Amino acid sequence: QLLFRFVAAAYERRSLGIASHHSFEDWGRFLPEHTTAVSMLDRLLHHATTVVTNGQSYRMRQARQRRGGEHISQ
Repeated sequence: QLLFRFVAAAYERRSLGIASHHSFEDWGRFLPEHTTAVSMLDRLLHHATTVVTNGQSYRMRQARQRRGGEHISQ
């Protein structure tokens, strides 16, 4: 609820930049109520420019390399 209140308070008053590794479809899974997720996304995406990236996270790759896991050449 606190995140929703933050987004609602900033709606059409301030710019927000949000990054998530979840797709928009997944937001209903990690927020307590599906209607809250829909309402928040509605406010976030109205007048929004979205940037969708694909690929492996730089931080995840570095963490795996430190643990001796997946090695990726650059």
